[in-house]
Amino acid sequence: MLLSVSNISQRNYTISSRFPQKVNLSLQCGFCAQGADGYEGSELNTEDRAKFEKIAGVLPSKNLVELENLRKHGILTNKKSNDKTSTLDNLYKILTTDRAAGFDSVTLLTETIGHLNNPYLISQKSDNSVTSYLEAIFSPKTPVLNDKNSSTCTAACIEFDLARQEPAEFTRFVEGLTSPALAVEKTIDLENLADKTLDAIWLLNIFEIPHEETNFDKIKLTLKPDDMVMLKIGLNKKNPSGQRNNIDTILQSTFMNVGSQQSYNSLTDRRTGNFNVTERGLIEYEKTFVESVVRNKNIISVNYQKINSEGEITGYAADFQTIKSQLLDTLNLGENIVAGITQKTKKGKLRGHEIVITGAHTGEDGKTEFICYNSDLDKTTPVTYSEDYLLPKIHHAGIPKEVVLKTMGFKEGWIMELENYRAIKQFSAAPPR
Repeated sequence: MLLSVSNISQRNYTISSRFPQKVNLSLQCGFCAQGADGYEGSELNTEDRAKFEKIAGVLPSKNLVELENLRKHGILTNKKSNDKTSTLDNLYKILTTDRAAGFDSVTLLTETIGHLNNPYLISQKSDNSVTSYLEAIFSPKTPVLNDKNSSTCTAACIEFDLARQEPAEFTRFVEGLTSPALAVEKTIDLENLADKTLDAIWLLNIFEIPHEETNFDKIKLTLKPDDMVMLKIGLNKKNPSGQRNNIDTILQSTFMNVGSQQSYNSLTDRRTGNFNVTERGLIEYEKTFVESVVRNKNIISVNYQKINSEGEITGYAADFQTIKSQLLDTLNLGENIVAGITQKTKKGKLRGHEIVITGAHTGEDGKTEFICYNSDLDKTTPVTYSEDYLLPKIHHAGIPKEVVLKTMGFKEGWIMELENYRAIKQFSAAPPR
């Protein structure tokens, strides 16, 4: 018997009053978070100029303008990647090395360059109806579905954050995941998962991540999409209207697969896994784990809303002024904030959705307006939410430790994950009432 959460729609992440996640915090490493125009060194050396010209030679005119824009803003020469390769190095590799069957190198280049120019193009929206395609209907893992949009908002937010903060690493992910191996390797610092090595290894094992121990401080992971992803990409090509593109699909599949303990199915948009309390989306500590791995930093997640067993908001862990101050302090550090928000459906149930807060300014009324990325809208630009609208809706948000400690205590993230896992297992083992 799986844990059920009464009266709460499990669309994108789980809100559980039985196992409240409180303040799910670990040490957050400092990092240089920069927007599209925050990089230095736009000039290309002779070798890079040759790569640039070869890429430019295959691109449509629209993408030539985008490629030049990336050069001007220093994004092509950015080397903030796991193996110190630049954005340009990985774009060149996409063009000049083999791609997995089903991918076209020029299409991948145009999609990647487009997303680096404007990460707000990244979308979770996808038609999951597979009833008209024989290869999907006769797949033993795929039930017949109705039309539904994908529940990959958390994965889309992580994709957006990676593209905006670490363009070289984003491009390296695209290159690896579209290669014949359909995988990308990433070496991470174990301290970014837990203070103790054995605790970090426990997390990797419970999330079933293939890994190779290199030393006591670092570990090499292999991140892969689910087995159905190429069928899903094939379906998208047959019905391209309103679809997320190829790189959105494969990156979001990978992040969903990592977070759901390798149990995600792109065709059904369903998952199971060790932490499974819902068949769609990722729950909060799964999201925290994926972020920590993808960004190689210790992510913290502060829960603000208190929700009872009836799925009703009964209060907040902090007043709205404190929440606003924490958000603004985080933005002032140059960091994006991946945040979960709630809203009620027509039936009165709470539905969760993940967004990214990227900036803020003061509106004409003197109140704060937050600039956000929302993967579930038909928009390719930021959206703005007033503080009166947004603050009451925030269920959780990724806040740096130094910001939170001004007003709140914390518990290490891996400890929260272990406690939640044990609680879920204990509840699952109990006989039904």
